[in-house]
Amino acid sequence: MRKEIMKKQFWKYVLPSMFAMLLSGFYSIIDGLFVGNAVGNTALAAINIAYPIQVVLNATAIGIGIGGAVTMSWFRGKNQEKYCDQTIGTSFSLLVSAGILLPLVFYMITPQLLHLLGASGEVYIGAYEYIAVILIGGLLPVLGNGLNPLLRNHGKTIHATLCMSSGLITNIVLDYVLVFKMQMGLHGAALATIIAQGVVACSTLSFLWYSNIRHLPIRYFFPSKKLILRILRIGISPFGQTLVPCIVIILTNWMCLKYGGNDAVTVFSVVSYVLASAQLLLQGIGDGVQPLLSFYHGAKEEHIIHALYKKSFFLSIGCAILLSSGVFLFATPLTALFGVSTSIYEECRIALLITALSFPFIGITRLTSAVFYATGKSKNSSLLVYIEPCIILPACLIILSSTFALTGIWVAYPAAQIILSSIALILKSPALVAHPITPITQL
Repeated sequence: MRKEIMKKQFWKYVLPSMFAMLLSGFYSIIDGLFVGNAVGNTALAAINIAYPIQVVLNATAIGIGIGGAVTMSWFRGKNQEKYCDQTIGTSFSLLVSAGILLPLVFYMITPQLLHLLGASGEVYIGAYEYIAVILIGGLLPVLGNGLNPLLRNHGKTIHATLCMSSGLITNIVLDYVLVFKMQMGLHGAALATIIAQGVVACSTLSFLWYSNIRHLPIRYFFPSKKLILRILRIGISPFGQTLVPCIVIILTNWMCLKYGGNDAVTVFSVVSYVLASAQLLLQGIGDGVQPLLSFYHGAKEEHIIHALYKKSFFLSIGCAILLSSGVFLFATPLTALFGVSTSIYEECRIALLITALSFPFIGITRLTSAVFYATGKSKNSSLLVYIEPCIILPACLIILSSTFALTGIWVAYPAAQIILSSIALILKSPALVAHPITPITQL
C-alpha cells in the first residue's frame, strides 16, 4: 500500500465491508420475515428470545476473526510476513476450537438459558426448536463469520463480499422452500440459516486455501501463546460490538415483558431486526477501514490514520442520516413487512421512528471504537463497548420506563447512544488536537 493509492484503497475496503456486514444482518431478518408471515407473532417472539444465544456464537467468531485480521495487517505493515502467516494459522485453529466447544456447551444448558432469557409457554417451545438446530450446526456460523475478516484483510475484499452474498441468497431460497412451501416453521428457518452459513464457510475457506493456507507449514496451526493473547486482546472489542446488541435485546425484552407482555416483545423483535441492520451497516465502515488503519499503525504513519478517521467519520454520519430518513419515510411499510397483527401495528411503527433517531450516534461510536482497536488502543475501545450494556443502557431503561412506561423503553436506546457517542468523541479528542491540519481532501 502506498499513500498515492490511498483513496482507491479506502473505497476498495470500505464499500465491500459495508455490504458484507449488511448481508450478515439480513440472515436473522430473513428468518423473521418468513416466520412472521408464515407462522405468526409467537414464532417471531421465539426467534427474538433465542437470538442472543446465536449472537454469542457470531460474536466469538467475529472477535477471533477481526483480532487475527488486525494482527495480520499489523505484521504486514512491519514487513514481517512470517508472523503474518502464523497469525492466520493460529486464528483458524482458534475458530475451529470455538466452533466445536461453544455450541456443545450451549446445547447442554439450552433450557436454562431460554428460561433465563424470559421464554415460557409457546414462546419457549418455539425458541428451543429454533436454537437447537442452530447449535447442532454451530461450527458453520463460527467459521463463516470468523474467516471472512481474514479473507478481507488478505486483500480479497470482493471475494469476501461474494461469499456473504452466496450465503444470503441460499438463506432466502431455503427459507421460502422450508418455511413457506414445506411448512417446517421455526425448524425450517433455523435449518435454512445453518445451511446458508455452511455455504459462506466453505466458499470463504476455499478462497483462503488457494490464496494462502495450503502453503502454510502444519506447525503454524499450533497456536502460539503470544499470538493468542494478542488476537484475544484486540478481538475483545469487536466481540463486544457484536455481543452488545444481544445484551440490549435481553435487557429490553425483560422490560418489555414487564410493561407490555409478549406483544411488546413482538414489537421489539421488529425493532431489533431493523436496528441490527443499521448497526451492522455502520459497523461495516469501521471494519472496512480497519485493515488500512492496522497497516499504517504498523508502519507508524499516524497522520494517515487520522485522515482515514476523518473520512470515515463523515461517511458514517452521512450513511446514518440516510438510514434514519429511510425509516422515517417507510416506517409503515417496514411494519407491514413483518406481518405483525393489527393490535400492535401502531406501537411498532412508533417504536421504529424513535429508534431511528439513534442511528447517527451509533455511527460515531462504532467507528471510533473500531479505530481504537485497530490502532492498539484496546482499553479505550473496550470501555466504549462494555460501558453501554453494563451502565448506560440499564440506567436509561430503568429511569425512562419508570416514567414513560413502554414509550420510555423505546426512548432509552437513543438516549444511551447520545451519551455513548459523547464519551467516544471525548476519548478521541486528544488525537484530533494532535493532528489539526491534516487535509481531508488528501484521501
